[in-house]
Amino acid sequence: MEEKKEMSYRSLFWPILLIGLGTLWLLANLGILPDINWKFFLRLWPLILIIIGLDIIIGRRTPLVGALLGLGVVAALITLVLLAPSLNLEPEIELKTLSFSQPLESATSARINLHLERYATTVDSLSDSTSLIEADLDTLTDVIFNARGAKTKSVSIEPVSDFIFDFDWTNVADHDAQWDIYLSPYIPIELIVEVGSGSATLNLSNLELTDVDIDGGSGSTDLFLPASTSPYTAIIDGGSGSFYIELENRTNIRTEIRVGSGSFDIVIGSGSDMEARIEGGSGSLEVDVPSDVGVRIEVRERGSGSVNVPTTYDLVDDIDDNDKDTGIWETDGYANASRKIEITFDPGSGSLEVR
Repeated sequence: MEEKKEMSYRSLFWPILLIGLGTLWLLANLGILPDINWKFFLRLWPLILIIIGLDIIIGRRTPLVGALLGLGVVAALITLVLLAPSLNLEPEIELKTLSFSQPLESATSARINLHLERYATTVDSLSDSTSLIEADLDTLTDVIFNARGAKTKSVSIEPVSDFIFDFDWTNVADHDAQWDIYLSPYIPIELIVEVGSGSATLNLSNLELTDVDIDGGSGSTDLFLPASTSPYTAIIDGGSGSFYIELENRTNIRTEIRVGSGSFDIVIGSGSDMEARIEGGSGSLEVDVPSDVGVRIEVRERGSGSVNVPTTYDLVDDIDDNDKDTGIWETDGYANASRKIEITFDPGSGSLEVR
């Protein structure tokens, strides 16, 4: 006896749901429907499991059932969008200001870790204060401030992130959120900053730094580094945002820089002593060097970007390839200079220009 084959249908549920979501989003963008609070809908993510289960059980029996199920889900979403304000389903997001401080007390050094995330931030030095750190933070979420230790203080600032699906889609710029952080200039500080998507102005010129580690993000960063008699280390990792770095006169620094996709502009103060290893990315790199120091530029590998060194520099080694994009260049009298700037550049697809 020949078995009866069970009819199989391709469900219309998912095509109708996708069309409905696209239409819903378009109407919200056009102002026909209220703005969609995606954060609220992401809280309802378990419904996705229920919807998938319904589609498996009944949506694939016939195309008509799948289509009706998809239309029902879209209608429910439109109803939620329209009724959310009256039902208080859209939680208000308030900008609040949190203030933190930590006294200097008996500390002789400090390690400070700042996670800026998406907030526009200014970091500067304190004046006439007995605090190690003072911070005024405009924020839409909570912030964890942690301080411990006695002689060596360890301080961290980090915004609180909720459950992985509980994103905050609010535009911070619309709320004029600003972080102002002030640090003590009276003790040596190891400073770690994760910039994130907000812009940052890091005016460290009056601080006493032992090490500084800056992790750039998509926001722009202006970094001002202090002069020093003894060398300190700076590690700077560029992201997609632009970097402007300015070294005070007579800065003594050892630095490693990864350019990333954003542009870099480095201005070195006069009388500085600097060793820099720079890993190029896709962003352009411009370096302004002072005229009162000896300068050595080394480029051993060829990238796809151009290398431009002043014609007044001597090409002391062309690395046997007769290529203007690789070689070792030195200023006249470099070997006997008391202050030196040495740059080793590993190019990527971005350009290098020394001025």
